[in-house]
Amino acid sequence: MRFLIDANLPRTVIAVVRSLGHHAEFARDIGLGSATDDQLAKHALHYRAALVTRDLDFADIRRYPSISA
Repeated sequence: MRFLIDANLPRTVIAVVRSLGHHAEFARDIGLGSATDDQLAKHALHYRAALVTRDLDFADIRRYPSISA
């Protein structure tokens, strides 16, 4: 599974996700360190990655509905 780790999380999250056998990208490492919520969501959707974040704005399912596989 692919994960996009938001810049508001510590870099150690990447190691944890990878140690479990998953692909993980850190927003800061791919040029999305200061990206807007919409830019992060668009990137995650495009690459079919689960977004891991502390940002509670993503909890608004009217704005960011879950996407079925």
